[in-house]
Amino acid sequence: MSPLSDSINKTLSYFSLFNYPLTKEELFACLWQPPRISYEEFILSLREESEANDEAIPSSSFAVTNQKYGYYFLPGQEVPAENRRRRLLASEIKMKIARRAAKKIRAVPFLRAVFVCNSVGQGMAGSDSDIDFFIIAAPGRVWLVRFFTNLILRFWRLRTYGKNQRDKICLSFYVDENHLDLKPLCAVKEDIHFIYWLHQMIPVFDPENFYRKFLDSNRWTGEYLPNINRKSAGGYIFQVAESGFSRGWKRAWESMWGGAYGGLLEHQAKAILTQRLKPGVKDAAARGDNSVVISDSVIKLHENDKRREYWERWR
Repeated sequence: MSPLSDSINKTLSYFSLFNYPLTKEELFACLWQPPRISYEEFILSLREESEANDEAIPSSSFAVTNQKYGYYFLPGQEVPAENRRRRLLASEIKMKIARRAAKKIRAVPFLRAVFVCNSVGQGMAGSDSDIDFFIIAAPGRVWLVRFFTNLILRFWRLRTYGKNQRDKICLSFYVDENHLDLKPLCAVKEDIHFIYWLHQMIPVFDPENFYRKFLDSNRWTGEYLPNINRKSAGGYIFQVAESGFSRGWKRAWESMWGGAYGGLLEHQAKAILTQRLKPGVKDAAARGDNSVVISDSVIKLHENDKRREYWERWR
């Protein structure tokens, strides 16, 4: 198997876990550890492969893909094209809810940016999916930001609660702006799900372009995904702008809570919120496997973290 064929096989194997076929543009951008190759050379190789498959040439070194309706997938798999369209539509509907939620919390003191991640960010959401937020806070204030974002979204009935998950916001991942490099949080050495996840976020509130800073802080992923699109998403259609009121409100409270008194409030918020965590979440944090992280700079509450499972299935 050629290096390019091997890369295509690894890439499609991962996306097959989610029954998600790729267009040729997506396949090129998402190639896992590919050889150095231009997009034009890649398209030519795909064309040669298609001709070889059509002619049933057994010596073809690219016999790892099938193509239908413009989507590429592993041989022997049906193309769930209609299923993919339904997921994209569901994800777009949920992005509108995410935008509404971001408007509610944009005035929270010390909140810097809000990204949508997981199934909605990936365009793989089902109709019953929740909406996961990845939130960036000011240094030393992640717990205050979590306290107020949780309080506000509960008030507006936008927060997940118990079995009420559909179209609700899940607040399970916070980092401060000094800890945007997430490499220390990998579950395995070659954490393929986490690496793709990092590049599938969608900013919905980002007045200071932390999305660019986030990507720059995670350039280590280029070892695996050298073709991934790293352009700023500053003009994304669902982004919420900073309002004059939210800007002024935040400045006033951040000025009052920027010193020792703010540190005391941060300590109290952490004590209140950690006390309310489920025993299973605390047990997962104690395991130290990065599924749950509870610190002064990172809050990651993925009790059912499936990254290792995805890695094993992908292998």
